[in-house]
Amino acid sequence: MSQSSELPELDSPPRAVTIQDVARRAGVSTATVSRALALPDRVAVATREAVFSAIRETGYTPNAAARSLRAKSTKMVLVLLPGIGNSFFTPVLNALEEVFTEAGYGVLIGYTRQSRRRETHYARVIRAGQVDGVLVVTGNVPRDEEFASVPDTVPKSLMFSEVPGTEHISVFDVDNRNASAAAVRYLISQGHRRIAHIPGAEGGLEAQERLGGYCDALRDAGLPVDEALIWRGASNFDFASGDRAAARYFDLADKPTAVFAAADEIALGFMRALKNKGVGIPADVSVIGFDDTEYAIHYDPALTTMRQPRTEMGRLAASDLLRRMAARDGAVPTSKVRLPCELVVRESVRRLG
Repeated sequence: MSQSSELPELDSPPRAVTIQDVARRAGVSTATVSRALALPDRVAVATREAVFSAIRETGYTPNAAARSLRAKSTKMVLVLLPGIGNSFFTPVLNALEEVFTEAGYGVLIGYTRQSRRRETHYARVIRAGQVDGVLVVTGNVPRDEEFASVPDTVPKSLMFSEVPGTEHISVFDVDNRNASAAAVRYLISQGHRRIAHIPGAEGGLEAQERLGGYCDALRDAGLPVDEALIWRGASNFDFASGDRAAARYFDLADKPTAVFAAADEIALGFMRALKNKGVGIPADVSVIGFDDTEYAIHYDPALTTMRQPRTEMGRLAASDLLRRMAARDGAVPTSKVRLPCELVVRESVRRLG
């Protein structure tokens, strides 16, 4: 009787780690693991740490991440801002986050702070394929060589100012020039003839357009454009720029009866500096701003201003970027959208005569 030879056992492939393995290691339910991955802010810190520790120990790869790798998609969007100090961006970010989250995307927020080093860093993030699309929420597109070399196949959108040389980027903006002209025309309709202007950051297209609208309204009314009443030198659209502009007001013997500021924060900084020295607003000088930020209605007096549709613009920009990220072959064209602003009349402007 012949002996049968046994076949050598073959090494079976290692079993894939499952979400159940992670749950057992962390001592939680699979639902808690899923929640910690999708909505970490809604999971207790200790539980979240236990889940992510178990993920590291087991080498678990979430299915969503695996699908993203196969599809060459990160499900992440990079939103670039100049900084975090300006309240103007709050409703914009809320709108962007809402639209992207609903579509299953995470949002990576980067602050450039007008730093070349930081712009270079975020350019590398984009080139490394760590995000599917980019939204630049500022009129200052980074000009670093690496950023310029980001492939056109990476969908990009620009909010609040169109920049020359970015024809391949979608732009969502307001009609700055006509809105500014409308603000100055309102002052003229209230009897003001000597009107000063505090522009925004030098060199930015937004500041140039708002200065242009100021000049348009004066010329249309037959009033001179007096360079002594254009108080340049703002470093940004912020309170400090308005505070510095107040010195120009006090230097003039023939003072303006009204001031148009290129941003609410500039207007409020200017008003505060004048009030601290006993100047009445609007009794001595009327002030109108631009943006309608949250501060505008809470200041005393409440600020008359031009309202930008920031929430609507954020939703439009996010929806447009989603469509173009879904069509990697470029089938969806870029958009050029300019929305109108709305005059909001409050208490900081008085009628003369």
